[in-house]
Amino acid sequence: MDEGVEFDDVERTLCVFGGHFQRNRNDVPVHIRRSQLSALSKYWMAFTHANIQSCSHVSDITTHRAIFLYCEMKGLNINIGQVIANEIQTYASFVNNKAPLGHPSLITHLCEIAGVNTSTAPMERPRKEIDASYYSQYYLVDEAAQQVPPPHPPRFHRRWTMGEFNTVVGWPEDQAQASGVGAVEASAMEDDDYEDGDEEKANDDEEEDSD
Repeated sequence: MDEGVEFDDVERTLCVFGGHFQRNRNDVPVHIRRSQLSALSKYWMAFTHANIQSCSHVSDITTHRAIFLYCEMKGLNINIGQVIANEIQTYASFVNNKAPLGHPSLITHLCEIAGVNTSTAPMERPRKEIDASYYSQYYLVDEAAQQVPPPHPPRFHRRWTMGEFNTVVGWPEDQAQASGVGAVEASAMEDDDYEDGDEEKANDDEEEDSD
């Protein structure tokens, strides 16, 4: 499954903007942190861990599981039965008393088919139902284990009137024109004052000549 994988496309499909694989010293992808997965990827991750590839470690997703998740989200053909069979074989080969047994119901059913007495109480209880509370508890947290804040409520916008728009937005050309008009008006007023002064001086001179 890992052969010919374009890890850049896997990152684009699974991660939020800027999310990426953590790599080792040889630049080989190792895992993706859960905090860098998109919301849709986290949902698929929860479903996959509960039904196909059992895993109690949810702080990140390994490269192999990330590729499987990528194939799911891309709608590629996957032999789910073979994947589950490989998982059960792994459980049988590597015994870990601390890790929960994956696919307990399926294993019990296969034992019944094989004639094994399954009347005794099961050692594994059914896991918690995947619902909104499950997702909030295990996946709706960031890397610092803080709850992600809820989305902001929609903001309602009011249209500006032309008067409000012109008051808030001062266009440079309008300001330049306004300053130019003011300068012309000031110059015209100075000319008027100058002409009025000349007329008064001329009248005074005429009065002196008549005297």
